Amino acid sequence: MENNKKANTGANTSIMNVNDLNVIDIHDNDTQQTNNPFIVGTPTRPGFNGQGTIDLNDFSVLQPIQFKDCVFSHFEFLDLNTINLDTENFANVGIRENFDADGRIEALEVSFKTHGFKTTEWPPSRDTDGNWLEGRGRPTAGINNEERWMPTAVYSREDTSLKNTVSNGLFGNLQELPNSPATFDDIVAGGVHLVHNEQLQPTVADVDNWLTQVLELHKHFKQKLITDMKKKIIEVSTRDDSLILRKKTNQWHAWIKRKLGLERDEDYVLVNASVTSCDTYMQRVWCETILPAIIEGTDPVDIIFYTSLYRPDKAREALEKSIEKLNDLYEMSFSLISCQLKYAGVDLKALLAATGTDIEKFEKPFNILGAVPQIVSVHDYEKGQLIAVDKY
Repeated sequence: MENNKKANTGANTSIMNVNDLNVIDIHDNDTQQTNNPFIVGTPTRPGFNGQGTIDLNDFSVLQPIQFKDCVFSHFEFLDLNTINLDTENFANVGIRENFDADGRIEALEVSFKTHGFKTTEWPPSRDTDGNWLEGRGRPTAGINNEERWMPTAVYSREDTSLKNTVSNGLFGNLQELPNSPATFDDIVAGGVHLVHNEQLQPTVADVDNWLTQVLELHKHFKQKLITDMKKKIIEVSTRDDSLILRKKTNQWHAWIKRKLGLERDEDYVLVNASVTSCDTYMQRVWCETILPAIIEGTDPVDIIFYTSLYRPDKAREALEKSIEKLNDLYEMSFSLISCQLKYAGVDLKALLAATGTDIEKFEKPFNILGAVPQIVSVHDYEKGQLIAVDKY
């Protein structure tokens, strides 16, 4: 659930007077700078884009989101400079099938610049250990806009399992009036992720219980769709060995800069490993990047691969085909030069043979640095290193 989305209704109702509200009181007076017992630390900060003030007291008229096995504790400002963007928890693994498929991050960035940060919706939510429960889009947009302080709601929870985290992420995205509600594919991805991590059994009974009792999907989807989700989770989880962590190219560029210190276009080219569009993508790289680099004397070109595919086996096939096509283009270009030299009376192959030189010994005008870590159960995303293509 992101900006411009209402929390469960409770307008004009103080959270300290709501009946049956799951909260825990805060009695550490040393950390309080307000009379509100549900605020920890400084209650106000400058608003986003310099617009007004963000006051944590404003959230007190909202009813907290009721996460599973979680108890609302308090509000506090989070220093965005302290967020680790490169954890599976923050990357929404198993919660969003694609972290920003609908462009909601950019929409939030524009909203923050235009309207500031709204305090009429429940803020992003984390647990007391700093793990995100819901609302990762807003801090992402805030960081991209170079904001510093983000209001957050903090919950206490005893069950810190992956199943609880994924379930609550999906549950939060199923609340009323979300900008980007959980989709069919999001829920399937969540179920598959839990099966792969042995937190859910790929059986009709276990998956059905998770969909209906934990996520309460009957409140949001018709029964036929729920049945289709159940079948899809069992099918995909028993067919594939993992999920693919899918991001937009600009997000991978940002990851590469954070982790490797490389600048896009200057230090490397990012290439989509695709099965169906392999020829097109590799020809474009060869003609638009590698050949100009050869002419300008700036080769070899460093290449990093990513994939927009959904299945690990297809991603591996696409990477293999992409590298094979790149080598084919190199050999074809070499053959083209050889054919042209014949018109000048030069037999390049004979010349190379006479000097004991082989084309395979030449330094190629490209260098494959590796691939970004996307196969969740195999690649260590949080380690922040590229995956060697022979170990992909």
